[in-house]
Amino acid sequence: MSYVVTLRKEFKALQGLKSPIRDAKKLAPLQPVDGYSITLTAAIRFDDDQMGERGWFVDTDSLDDILAATASHLSSQKWTELFEFRPTFEQVARWTYQKLAPQITQLAYIELDNKTLGATVRYEGTA
Repeated sequence: MSYVVTLRKEFKALQGLKSPIRDAKKLAPLQPVDGYSITLTAAIRFDDDQMGERGWFVDTDSLDDILAATASHLSSQKWTELFEFRPTFEQVARWTYQKLAPQITQLAYIELDNKTLGATVRYEGTA
């Protein structure tokens, strides 16, 4: 059997991208002035035989620290200023996975849940 452990961090983010469709229709942006409300989720997948003698595979306190630092980074400034690429939620989810995979053993996926818009992006890798 296998397990999936997930841990979440909430933060606010200013994406900074304009919607070409909303701009063409002269509609107001959807992004609130204080940013989108985002939940960052990291998931780790492991098997029964990988659990240690304490009965767990991953130290969630360490994972919490990693996610807190990542959420802090993602909320530190507008994404258009933070990243050299066009920061769509898909691109930022992939960037986040690639940044965290070396730090989190058996990272299964990263999810960015835009609670403001009700849209979720999941990037699954092969860590």
